[in-house]
Amino acid sequence: MANLIAIDIGNTNITAGVFKNGRLACKAKIPTDNYSMHESRFRNLFRICALGIKSEHQVIISSVVPVALARVVTYLNKIAACRIIILGRDLRVPIKNLYRIKSEVGQDRLVNAYAAKILYGSPAVVIDFGTAVTFDIVSKKGDYIGGLIMPGIGISLSSLYEKTALLPRVKLKDAPHIIGKSTVNSMRGGILFGFGAMCDGLVAKYRSILGRSLTVIATGGNAGLIKKYSDSIQILDEEITLKGLYLISRYGHQDRGYRNRKPHF
Repeated sequence: MANLIAIDIGNTNITAGVFKNGRLACKAKIPTDNYSMHESRFRNLFRICALGIKSEHQVIISSVVPVALARVVTYLNKIAACRIIILGRDLRVPIKNLYRIKSEVGQDRLVNAYAAKILYGSPAVVIDFGTAVTFDIVSKKGDYIGGLIMPGIGISLSSLYEKTALLPRVKLKDAPHIIGKSTVNSMRGGILFGFGAMCDGLVAKYRSILGRSLTVIATGGNAGLIKKYSDSIQILDEEITLKGLYLISRYGHQDRGYRNRKPHF
């Protein structure tokens, strides 16, 4: 089985993973807007994963940042011979998209929904704690039916500092209690207990629509922290997007036949 480089270009970070023999061998996270860093980080990833510079590599990319996508493609072709698949252009995510305007759905959201369906079954909701917090819903039939978008944790915390006169800039850490006894702990608690309660409230509403069998998966940079403050998150899978890209690359054209063969990452 050939190696696969899976790349998810988000608004804040580019996450790249190398799959060898169906296993995620190594990965790297690169700031999306730090273009001067991209080429060296990809070269380092190739070196760490022992990917030959002169060899041909298969690459699949999901992107919500067109400028960064163009630059990444240029860097990859400069580093090595790459067969690049771009989702939405060269290959669609093999899940029925019930969004009213289908082109409005970010490819990463469809990838997460597809991966959730294959790996964990349906119905399911994937909560992605990225730059924005997104809820993506997979129906009982395995269709993508929509979701929610709201400001992310980083944006929310930064806005408290930037839009007020007296609140400090706060690093996100565990909150000791739901009743804050200092400004810093009140801000941390507001974010962590608040987002946790938001997850629980929305999941309860989704379960009333989709049934008690709804599986709740969390991903994204802050998912592990928020899981401590939410009773409804069942599965933490910080690599679900990379896994989804792998599944689409390998089995996207034969989705129906693959559903009964759950992969082992």
